[in-house]
Parts: sequence; structure tokens; C-alpha cells
Amino acid sequence: MDAAGITRIVHLSDAHVLDPRPSRTRSGWSMQVRFLSIGRPLDAEGRRKKLACSLAAARRLRANHVILSGDLTEIGSPGEYETLAEILHDSGIAPEQMTLVPGNHDMYSSPRGWRWALDGPLSAFARTSATDPGKTVEIPGATLLPLDATFHQPVTRSAGCISSAALEALEARASDGAFADRPLIAVQHHPPFVRKTQAWDWIDGLVGARSLMSLLERFRHLFVLHGHLHAIVNRALGCGVARILGATAVVDDKDAPRVRVYDVIEGRLAVASMTPG
Repeated sequence: MDAAGITRIVHLSDAHVLDPRPSRTRSGWSMQVRFLSIGRPLDAEGRRKKLACSLAAARRLRANHVILSGDLTEIGSPGEYETLAEILHDSGIAPEQMTLVPGNHDMYSSPRGWRWALDGPLSAFARTSATDPGKTVEIPGATLLPLDATFHQPVTRSAGCISSAALEALEARASDGAFADRPLIAVQHHPPFVRKTQAWDWIDGLVGARSLMSLLERFRHLFVLHGHLHAIVNRALGCGVARILGATAVVDDKDAPRVRVYDVIEGRLAVASMTPG
């Protein structure tokens, strides 16, 4: 929090970090990686630089907290998680000032990939990142609820799932008077939208989206920060305040990093800007 009582949050998403050492295996880049990276260069160093530049922009913007809302890696392999950890540590931002949540890409290699990463290369970030349902991370003026809304699936599917336990924990937090006077910010990868067709919803939607939207309609101090769509989202509910907020993809950045900036001011979460660093 700065001298004016403002807490600044920088929101990044979808870095799709690659392992720069695929030659450890005879086949080089796996077929999974090649399939998931269709349309994007297999440029491990380029993706590393994009995330590093975004984190440097967060520092220049004097972020009090940085949120990375999933698809941190391309397939969630150990080498990718190790590379991600190196980039985050090299940023100069303290681990306790970062909150990480996984996306569907981070779970393609193993059903325990995210847990393995938090116990291993990302252990310094585990305290403020997505682990168990109901976990809270307190920052000045607001409460974060990092959610793991992922499950292991084939690369031909890109869905998310917010569990009944996570929904119950979220409702309990939102109903608790102790959190009523401050923004309660759920951080997850998938947006809480129901897709237009049942087939597309199964492939790329969020299981439990209707229940989460119901909670958002009931509790005006509840917000969702997400990634996945690779686009800016500002969805207003009820009172006209944007409470579902999505970020662009770091991996798609061109000449300069694009970062979403929010300010917590007097019990409100305000969208400050999306700015090149």
C-alpha cells in the first residue's frame, strides 16, 4: 500500500513458458507441445523474455501484488516449471507478493503436476498461491482466494472445473461478515461463463460456471480475475461495476508488455489501466 492508501495489483496471464532444453529427449519438442503451440513459434527464449518484461513492468508500476492467472507453462512438464521458477525468482519481486494459479495447460503432463511444482521449483510461492479450497491471501485492503480449477485431461480438451468444495468455501467466505467491507477476489484460470453450445462448453468451458455466476450475483463484493481467453474482459453484474476481469496473454505480446492494473481504494477494486510497460 502506498502513502495514499492505495494497493496496486498487476494481473498477468497465459505465459505458456517452454522448457529451453527439449533436446534432453531424442524427439526434441514433443507432439503435445507442437500441437498446443500451433500458430505460435516454439521460441523458448522469446517466451521467457516476454514474461520477464511483463514482470519488470509490474515493478516499474510499483505493484504491491502480482497475480498470474494460469497457463503459466505449455504442458506442465518439470522442465517448464523449473524455467518458470527461474524467471519469477529473477524478477526481483518477492515470492510473497505473487499469487499463482494453474490453468489447463499446466496439468497436461501429469495429474499431480501443479502439486509437484508447488512442492518443488515453485515452493517459494506456495504460501500465496492456489492449493486447497477456501485458502485466503490477505493483501492491504483486499482478500484474494486463489483457486485451482484444473484437472488432468488430454490436450484435445481445454476445460476447467471449479469443485463443489471450492464453491462451498467461496460461499462461506463471501457470507462471512469479516470480508464484507473489502473486495473478495477469486483468482482462477477459466472465466465463469457458460459456452453457447453444450459441446463447446464441455471442451473449453468451466464445470460449475453457473454456480459461480450465482454467487457473483448474490455477493457484490465478490470479484473474479481470470485468463484463458487471451483477451481483456470487463463484465459488469448488477450494480454496473465490472466484477469479472480477464487479462491478455503474455505469450501474445509484441513489442511491449501489456499488463492489467487494478487499484484497491477505500474498499473498492478499481480498474486502473491496461498499459504497455
